Amino acid sequence: MASLTVGILFRFWKYKNKSNNISDFNVLKKETKITPNFGNLGTILQNSIMSSINTIIMIGGFVMLFSVIISILNNTKMFDVLSFMISPLLNKISLPASFANGLFAGIVELTNGVSIIAKIPFKAISVNIIICAFLLGFGGISILLQVLSITSTSDISIKPYIIGKFLQGCFAAFYTYLLLQNFAFLNFDI
Repeated sequence: MASLTVGILFRFWKYKNKSNNISDFNVLKKETKITPNFGNLGTILQNSIMSSINTIIMIGGFVMLFSVIISILNNTKMFDVLSFMISPLLNKISLPASFANGLFAGIVELTNGVSIIAKIPFKAISVNIIICAFLLGFGGISILLQVLSITSTSDISIKPYIIGKFLQGCFAAFYTYLLLQNFAFLNFDI
């Protein structure tokens, strides 16, 4: 639902260099047309396999790099400093400061943040689910940089993607809250 909402909102996003010229599209279509035959099938398969292996290694490298960054931030107590700064805000909405570490870790790297949030023992487990929904919708800085590394060779702007992912996280948290509040069988509070 969050993805659809963001998609509908971004339907009205205007691009600066948008070309409506159909002849430009036809020229591009003719230039990129490849006629496959059995002679070059092996080369096409080899190139696609090598490209996918490189992408998998790159994604694994990003996850490992950001896991190390989170470990360094934990060991240097930087997350504790950030948690101390945000704890008054969390206290106003009756949440323990332990959620701040998971939230910051999730903003940096999704997997570690969701793991930390899921392990927090809190009576109202729905809060854990709502925060995880935000993190899953947003994706984290690690995923944003993965997308940037793939799109950096094109003329695609990363700005709408970042805005869209943040909105997707907010809508995911909002829709999760609505579902948990309006359907009793989904409310997991103890």
